[in-house]
Amino acid sequence: MEYVHVCRYALIAGPLLAAACSVLSVFLVLRGMAMISEGVAHAGVGGMGVALLIGLVLPFMDTQGGWFVVTGIFCTITALVIGYVSRGKHVSEDSAIGIFLVASVSLGVCALYFRRFLHGSAGTPPSLEDILFGGSIASANLEDVYALIALVACVFGIVFSMYKAFVYTTLDEEMARINGVPVRMINVLLLLMVSVAISLGARMVGLFMISALIIIPGATARLMSRSFGRVLASSLVVGVGGVVGSLFMAVLFAMKPGLDRLPPGPIIVLTLFAIFMVVWAYRQVFKVKFRSNVAG
Repeated sequence: MEYVHVCRYALIAGPLLAAACSVLSVFLVLRGMAMISEGVAHAGVGGMGVALLIGLVLPFMDTQGGWFVVTGIFCTITALVIGYVSRGKHVSEDSAIGIFLVASVSLGVCALYFRRFLHGSAGTPPSLEDILFGGSIASANLEDVYALIALVACVFGIVFSMYKAFVYTTLDEEMARINGVPVRMINVLLLLMVSVAISLGARMVGLFMISALIIIPGATARLMSRSFGRVLASSLVVGVGGVVGSLFMAVLFAMKPGLDRLPPGPIIVLTLFAIFMVVWAYRQVFKVKFRSNVAG
């Protein structure tokens, strides 16, 4: 029970993060924008590096809260720049993502080592392993819970208050634009929410792992359901259920000496991957077919 008490914040924060990411996952997957989340997540490595260097100049920003605020801003700017660069005919979206992905990771790694060279361990900067794969199961705190409650409220509030516009843009962006739907605003809001989700979830899940939460639930739900509403509901069930199960497994691992530092991020990813493979295999073996009214 002591371990469960220590990890209680992670057991609350995990489902909250999964709920927000699962909703966003549907819109990204059905629009063929899943790789943008990968690019934005990797951009977070660069954002964290920039945040650590800013902390040397502005000591009041040299806190975990300050680091993740800067990381979120960096991720958002990167997402918007990727969208802007890939709008033209000369650079495709996948090329833009690849370019910014490798540049951001390289920037983050260099900045982290410069930080250690210039100022040692001041401000207890996170290790590269924690940045990429998340902290231990006990690393989540009350501030994370409050921030994720705000994220869930924003995601659900924005998406469901503009539900028809989001669905129309997802199913047929060109027709939505012709019919007066504010497509550009929808795209910007989607990228903003993805960026914030990535920056908030990175501390517990890790920047390399968080993109799985924004891709796998929607991709799995697409195999399970035939209507947009059911895809959305299925994505929530897969995402939240997979994360809850993963976190309880992580708690059990944390009870074993030597495994208490095992980050929950890889466990979450492997659990979601297992769910995806089971659903995919079921569809293949039983040749389940249905007419779908969602795009793709």
